[in-house]
Amino acid sequence: MSERVGSAETTFWADGDDRLALQYYRTLVDAVEGGVFQLDADDRFVAIDHTLLELTGYARNDLLGEPVSLLFADRDVERLESRIVDGGRDDTDAEATVAAGGSLEIAATITIASGASVPCDLRLDRVPAPAPVRDGDGQTDGERAERGRENHERNGGSIGIVRVDDADRRRESASRSPSEPSESSESLESPESPESFESIAAVLEEADVGVFVLDNEFDVSWINEATERYFGLDRAAVLGRDKRALIDETIRNAVADPETFEETVVATYEDNSYVERFECHVTPDLDDGREERWLEHRSKPIESGPYAGGRVELYYDITDRHRRATQLRRLNEAVREWLEGTTHEAVAEQASAHISTILDLEINGFFRYDEGSEELRPVAWSDAAETLFGDLPTFAPGEGIAWRVFESGEPAIYDDVRTVPDIYNPETPIRSEIILPVGAHGILIIGSREHDAFDDGDLTLAKIVASSLEVTFDRLSHERTLERERAQTEQLLQTAPVAIAVEDADGETLLANQRAQEALGLTEAEIFGELETDAPKIVDATGDRLEPDELPSARVRDTGEPVLDEELVIERSTGERTWLSVNATPVFTTDGTLERVITAGEDITALKEHERRLERRKSELETELSEILGRVSDAFYALDDEWRFTHLNDRASELLNRPRESLLGSRVWDEYPDVDPIFQERFEEAMASQQPVSFETYDDAHDLWLEFNVYPSETGLSVYFRDVTERKESQRKLEESNERLEQFAYAASHDLQEPLRMVSSYLQLIDQRYGSELGEDGDGQEFLDYAIDGADRMREMIDGLLEYSRVETRGDSFEPVDLEEVLEDVRSDLQVRIAEQDADVTVDSLPTVHGDAGQLRQVFQNLLSNAIEYSGDEPPAVAVSADRDGDTWLVSVRDEGIGIDPDDRERVFEVFQRLHTHDEHAGTGIGLALCKRIVERHGGKIRVDSEPGEGSTFSVALPAVDDVE
Repeated sequence: MSERVGSAETTFWADGDDRLALQYYRTLVDAVEGGVFQLDADDRFVAIDHTLLELTGYARNDLLGEPVSLLFADRDVERLESRIVDGGRDDTDAEATVAAGGSLEIAATITIASGASVPCDLRLDRVPAPAPVRDGDGQTDGERAERGRENHERNGGSIGIVRVDDADRRRESASRSPSEPSESSESLESPESPESFESIAAVLEEADVGVFVLDNEFDVSWINEATERYFGLDRAAVLGRDKRALIDETIRNAVADPETFEETVVATYEDNSYVERFECHVTPDLDDGREERWLEHRSKPIESGPYAGGRVELYYDITDRHRRATQLRRLNEAVREWLEGTTHEAVAEQASAHISTILDLEINGFFRYDEGSEELRPVAWSDAAETLFGDLPTFAPGEGIAWRVFESGEPAIYDDVRTVPDIYNPETPIRSEIILPVGAHGILIIGSREHDAFDDGDLTLAKIVASSLEVTFDRLSHERTLERERAQTEQLLQTAPVAIAVEDADGETLLANQRAQEALGLTEAEIFGELETDAPKIVDATGDRLEPDELPSARVRDTGEPVLDEELVIERSTGERTWLSVNATPVFTTDGTLERVITAGEDITALKEHERRLERRKSELETELSEILGRVSDAFYALDDEWRFTHLNDRASELLNRPRESLLGSRVWDEYPDVDPIFQERFEEAMASQQPVSFETYDDAHDLWLEFNVYPSETGLSVYFRDVTERKESQRKLEESNERLEQFAYAASHDLQEPLRMVSSYLQLIDQRYGSELGEDGDGQEFLDYAIDGADRMREMIDGLLEYSRVETRGDSFEPVDLEEVLEDVRSDLQVRIAEQDADVTVDSLPTVHGDAGQLRQVFQNLLSNAIEYSGDEPPAVAVSADRDGDTWLVSVRDEGIGIDPDDRERVFEVFQRLHTHDEHAGTGIGLALCKRIVERHGGKIRVDSEPGEGSTFSVALPAVDDVE
């Protein structure tokens, strides 16, 4: 900014002319756009103009003497005061701006009388209190500095200006009730003093606002220093002159469009009833010291006071705003160029050049994030940056401010970057620096070799650049992704194993892949209608020809609904037929308009051929099956999963007493509603378990016993049944015979007991009475011993035979039996013998089974006794264990005795079959036969595995407890 015209020692009003000063004061207050107020040193209202009163809805007396916090939040006022006291920019307050001359302006909120909050711009300027008179001569530099600090600390109050957006003002006015006062006719009232005028004038001056005050003849009554600077005027030569003549002779020569300027301003004098506002361009003049600038003219009539009927004109310096607007407009044009770029590098180079030429930020560079190396690499930089640095650095993860900004996503601005602790290069020639994140793409760095080189406007435009770059890079990345996906999709469509065609909303084919061409038997050119050809005939599954408007895609266009799994046949002129399973799906735009129809057809010709072969084979098999079933001696019928008859042979038809034709397709329960419930129970059991079931039942109607074998599948049951009446009769007779044999065996063994007891008794009497005499000849006693021993063995054999005959008839009912408890009882019974033989008997964990505890105890006592008896010369070693084998427990008794010849493994289980003489080993020869009969009663089996001299293992197979009902 150039030096002010005129002496800096002069003032614009004469000393002592307080009344005139107050008149100027009122006029200036009225001219200022917005509400004006004055605060004292304690921040209490001492003056308020009518505009502010109208805005807030308060009466003047409601505000005078009240603290400023009545209208403004303490935080807003403290922000302004702290900035004024600091006298410089506070980087932590991003919303505050410093106006020319040092006044401060922030975006604040004003609370009006109704309690509503209205956003506004608040501008505040401190008014220093009068300084004490001092002799300035002979002061040292330190004394002058101290005096400067004292002047700064003196507080004579403040002048504030509040500006509210017109829309907010209208809303605020509408919210105030009609009864609330409106003091639009009042001016700013306060204890009137020249200092008040000085203050408001200072505010205007520091804000670079030029002022013309014109009387009712439109002669110049007053101008300020800013007006002199803007138009190259001299105050003394201007005061009292007709403003129209001044424009014609002087001012018009200072503006770029003199005709429009003069016409617009002079028109306000001819009709001094409205407010005027426009922009003008002041051209430079080096001779007059006039700088080029843009001004905003605001003027309105003066309605009261000594200049009533005149006009006040304000000229706001908007050069910086205009420059920023021009830069922003050019930047927007540049961004459109970036959006046409095809690579990140090309866009970054364009942006770097535009930052230099448009924003005058010559030192700049863009660093792109490399995902492979995870580094920030320079990809574009200005000529000035290359001249200053040569090769720009690459930032590794965590290095410098650059990484902090990139990771946090927050921009940084520094007046002197060398003071930052995490600076990458402390010796950098850069002083001021702006670092901005560009999304996930990298960072933008702008620098200057000067301190405090960047203001808020620079930061704002730089943010716009970074944001625009991010959008552009996102678009490029998105376009690359879309292009890659488009190529992949097209490749997928072309290589898909199904026929795919895409049509637009009018039915025009946009794409037909290779499979579609093959299915139709047409070339791509023929499909797209480029060649004349006979279209293949398309028919539905029933053979009816489909017209074009009946095809799936046409129906989708007509209804907007998809067509799924429709079978079509393409018949070519060669006679070849192709079966397709077709799906046609609509694609809509965001507003619901049909845009595309995608049709996919899977070639199912081979499947159809296979189905036809299966049908033929099924028919053949059904014929063969009917012939086979007709020859089967058993009756047979098949039911599906709905219990309907699907097959039955002649024997089944005979036993069911119905013709085959009347049963096929009917439900078995409908045809035989009174059938025995066992049929439905067992049939449903077989279907649920998918396991075969068998059962027998008596047919009263035919006086027959029938055996049923039912075999389930996922689709139904196969039922075989036969007449087993003869078998049942034979079984009955056999059971009667067995019963008689058991009765005979019991009777025989019981009847033999009496004479045997008599023989034994008399032999014992002979031994008692005549034993000594018989022993004299040496042989008599021996013969007598043989007779007694034979009688005893005969008694044991008869007892064993009696016990054997009673296994089926005298056993207890089955219940859960813990085999571990059974073996514990057996060991207890044999404990004396085990001790005498020094036998080692080990028993592993044994299961619980269903059975007769007494009979199972007999089995394992016999097996353990035999293991001890036939142990050989060594002490007996017996091991008892159990293993699960499917639905069976296999309990094994293993010894290390003399063993058994393999040829005798079956013989040992027969009644009275002994492998050794009575002298070698005692016994009746009925123990293992008894074991076998008991095990068979339990539905199990017993076997022996042995070799002579290698011991024996007797294995007892018993049904597992969870499988025994």
